[in-house]
Amino acid sequence: MDDFSYENLGICYWNGSMGPFRVGVVGGGSSLKILVDIIYNEAFREFLPDMTLCALSHVHEGDQADCGDVSCPVYATWREMLENHPEVNLVVEMTGDRELLEALRCALPQSVSLMDHREVVFFCGLHDMALVKSNYMNQMDHQRTLIQSIIDEIREDIFLLDKSGNVVDLNRIVWQRAGVTRKSLLGKPCWFGARLRDGSAFCSRLDPVCPFHKTLQSGKKEESLVTRVNGAGLLQYYRLYAYPIFDMRGHMSHVMVMHRDITERTHREKYQQQSDKFSIIGEMSTYLAHEIRNPLFAVGGFANSLLKSPSLDGKDREKVQIIVNETKRLDRMLTNMLNFARPSEVPGVTVDILAVCRDVAELMGIGYGQQGYTVEVEADKYLPSIRADLDAVKQCLVNLIKNGIEAMPGGGTITLDLGLEKGEVLVKVIDQGCGMTEHEQDQAFNPFYSTKEGGSGLGLPMIKKIIEECGGHVELASVPGVGTTVSLYLSPALDLDGDAATTVAKA
Repeated sequence: MDDFSYENLGICYWNGSMGPFRVGVVGGGSSLKILVDIIYNEAFREFLPDMTLCALSHVHEGDQADCGDVSCPVYATWREMLENHPEVNLVVEMTGDRELLEALRCALPQSVSLMDHREVVFFCGLHDMALVKSNYMNQMDHQRTLIQSIIDEIREDIFLLDKSGNVVDLNRIVWQRAGVTRKSLLGKPCWFGARLRDGSAFCSRLDPVCPFHKTLQSGKKEESLVTRVNGAGLLQYYRLYAYPIFDMRGHMSHVMVMHRDITERTHREKYQQQSDKFSIIGEMSTYLAHEIRNPLFAVGGFANSLLKSPSLDGKDREKVQIIVNETKRLDRMLTNMLNFARPSEVPGVTVDILAVCRDVAELMGIGYGQQGYTVEVEADKYLPSIRADLDAVKQCLVNLIKNGIEAMPGGGTITLDLGLEKGEVLVKVIDQGCGMTEHEQDQAFNPFYSTKEGGSGLGLPMIKKIIEECGGHVELASVPGVGTTVSLYLSPALDLDGDAATTVAKA
């Protein structure tokens, strides 16, 4: 016979090792109800053989014979019970009477097992322990459900990863945004489920900048700031957090990673930073105007006079010409700075934005049409007019088209797409150029940042300033190798009745 081994057995000792028990109970009392619960409660079926209560005997007057919902015949003596129920193969003695117990031991055949009242007490103890365990399990299930519900309601993406970066668990928003089931992501690398808010992929591998790696090394909370470009080409900002999870022995077993979208907050912070810069520029403008411009005019004037002198030879005249050109360039930069810093008052003029776009498209087409550039205007049928500075809006469009032309050195089409979005007039200036990197998008509205040689870096910031002073806002979307779209959101003008003044777009 093989040695007993739980590993070899693989199942409970009761399973298949003996037939079902047909139980006859001798006596009653408070333990009877517990015994009935042990026999019929599904929670105990996993650990005990199949049992059925057949009959009761020796239930004295005043004793409890509560069998719950189980219907069971009661006999005056155990002998009578066994005569009427020959199927009984387990007798449970619950009276505590020694003489009765001895009589049962002597009278019962070997085919009938006997359990005395002391063993019943032991089973009652196990029953109470099982109930306590069940209560704790119910509480744990409740707490687990509560915690899972809380985590599922968190809007950030939460991943529980093993030390290889594979998903052990995640919250609901992750798999819903990915458009798959939770189960399908378990055991997969985390990037299978990581998505941006528009559903596009967050990454295609375990990014080296992810704090997951640092937490594995340090065993501490780590975080990092990353940027991503979504499917529409809009730059998104994310703060990534990684938290170590330790087992009972204090060893790191898992890492929880959280993705938090901070795009809106970052835009607000950048707006405040730019406002602070504008304030500094404004304070400097007076100083620049008095301390730099006056001597600059003097230098330019003397240089122009020297340039007209007939005594200059060719090399000297070339040097003086450089001085003249540089003083003009400095004057233009100073003018741009002063215009950028000076707050402007938006006149109460109703502007037909569609007509302005068509005028600008025609103007730029005349200037650049022969160089291989086309400027097209597409518009919804009905567009409200806007209240803005006509010349300022026109200059914004001209500058944006120039930017698009510079991004397409080989020629191409620039589209002015006009429409309505959420009650605002939307003008998109779309080019098919080289696009912008994430870093260039991040710095695009930063004053004095420029990718152009000799540029002042005030183009897009100035456009943003003008549009915001008109009550609108600007968005930038760009994909390298595909092109750039600058969206101008403008508030519609209201007529005397409070309705938006409408312009009909002509084909």
